[in-house]
Amino acid sequence: MAKLTVNGATIAYDDRGSGSPAFVFIHGWACDRTCWSEQLAEFSKRQRCIAVDLRGRGESPAAPPFRAGQALEDVAAIIRELAIGPAILVGHSLGGIIALALNGRYPELVLGVVTIDSPITAQTGAGSPRSVSLIREAGSMRAVEGFIGTFAYDPPHAGAAEYVERVMLGCPADVGAGMLEDLHLVGEDMPRLIREADAKPFMAIWAEKPLGDPAWLREHTTFLRQEPVAGSGHFVQMEQAEVTNSLLRAFLDDVARDPRVSAG
Repeated sequence: MAKLTVNGATIAYDDRGSGSPAFVFIHGWACDRTCWSEQLAEFSKRQRCIAVDLRGRGESPAAPPFRAGQALEDVAAIIRELAIGPAILVGHSLGGIIALALNGRYPELVLGVVTIDSPITAQTGAGSPRSVSLIREAGSMRAVEGFIGTFAYDPPHAGAAEYVERVMLGCPADVGAGMLEDLHLVGEDMPRLIREADAKPFMAIWAEKPLGDPAWLREHTTFLRQEPVAGSGHFVQMEQAEVTNSLLRAFLDDVARDPRVSAG
């Protein structure tokens, strides 16, 4: 584990392997970088892999603000500090939204984007203000336990179920609420962010029952690659690690062969 101080906050991250393009893995809402252990073990054999703990998660101290807009600035700063851009961003759930927003603001840092069961819809973040209120009023992530409980199937993947209980539901309320505070604002810009991601290699991996809207996403893209993973709950990269890794290997091939990349 390494640490960098960026934008007034200390960010913990794993930095493994060597080789380009580098992967930058961004965890989802109330999660931490350990959800990427299977991907780091595989891809650090050939690529440089960075997996970050966003503010207040994992081993990164809680230094507000915790919003998605701040998260993209922190990840962008890490890419610059480590001189690994343009990199491939891989984001799970809310991390995928952060990856899209980062690409929209700093396209020179991004080679391609992979989202994993991210809440990409025509109304991304529309319900987040209510969730923020519930969490703050209760002072606990238990206020949204019912929603979080839909992330795993029955019977749930043992590792994913334990992770949800320990990491997500154990997230401090101010951090969990803060990470959603500006999600609806990012969502208002989603059509533009999707178009800009589609100008590069772009892949969306989905759970069997997707959190987002693949049909809406298809309507707003031309070159996007979408990959549903049968039998997977929300934590696709944990529940179906080998399938996820196979898709990421295929995405690397897409990047290598994409004329838009070589032209850039």
